[in-house]
Amino acid sequence: MKLGRFKVSKRAVSPVIATLLMIAIAVAASIIVYVWSIGLLGGLMGSGGSQTKEQLIMEAYNWGTVGTISFTLRNVGSAPSTVTSIYLGGISLTTGATTQVQVGKSQLFSLSATGGTYTTGAAYTLKIVSATGGVFAFSVIDGSSG
Repeated sequence: MKLGRFKVSKRAVSPVIATLLMIAIAVAASIIVYVWSIGLLGGLMGSGGSQTKEQLIMEAYNWGTVGTISFTLRNVGSAPSTVTSIYLGGISLTTGATTQVQVGKSQLFSLSATGGTYTTGAAYTLKIVSATGGVFAFSVIDGSSG
C-alpha cells in the first residue's frame, strides 16, 4: 500500500525481535528490583541492626525536686547501649559525657533540668539518644515521680 511518497507496511515486528525485546525488558526490571532490595537490606543490616538490638526502658523517674530530674533506665535489648545525649522538652541536659547501659542492667541518671522553663504538672518528652543513633522517648511530668 502506498500513501503519498511513503510505502506503508501492515507487518508488525518479527516474533524473534519481539521475544528479544520482552527478555530485555524483564532483565532490566529485575536489575532495578535487585538494586533497590540490596539498598534496602543494606540499610537495615548496617547501622540499623545495632539500633534494633538496643532497647531501653524507663523503670522510674523523679522530678519532684525543682531543677533536678532523676530516672533509671534498663537495657532489655540484646546489645549494650551507650547513652550519648539526653533531651528534656527539646533542651539538651548532657555535657558530652557518655554512659553505657549493659544488657539486663539498670543505670541511674541524675541531671540538672535548669536549661528551660518548665511548668509544674505539665508533661514533657525525655529523649535518650544512643551512640548508634537510636532514639528512645519517654513522657515525664514536672513535679511528680513515676
